[in-house]
Amino acid sequence: MQISFQQLRSIMKESGIIAYRDSEPSDVDYPYIVYEFVNETHKRSSSQVIKSMPLYQIAVITNGTETAYEPLKDVFNKYGVSYSQFEGFPYDENDATITQFITNVRCVNG
Repeated sequence: MQISFQQLRSIMKESGIIAYRDSEPSDVDYPYIVYEFVNETHKRSSSQVIKSMPLYQIAVITNGTETAYEPLKDVFNKYGVSYSQFEGFPYDENDATITQFITNVRCVNG
């Protein structure tokens, strides 16, 4: 299903995981979502842009396991949102292992 950026934000909120754009405050509890603009493509007709299609990277950041992103995956599936597979990237933060589970969603505006 094609969704707008505003719909994407509403759907992420429905997951119950708090979401931040571009960066998070330093005192936030895990898990949380950070989403960022990646790029934009256009649908054209006769040299006119009829739709802009921004791509957003969505990271669920947790000190837990892959079950942390299940609520987000559940609401994406509920609304038919097309998303790429989640990939996990572990890193160390304050002597603890933190994992970013990252996916991408392409929106349609216009």
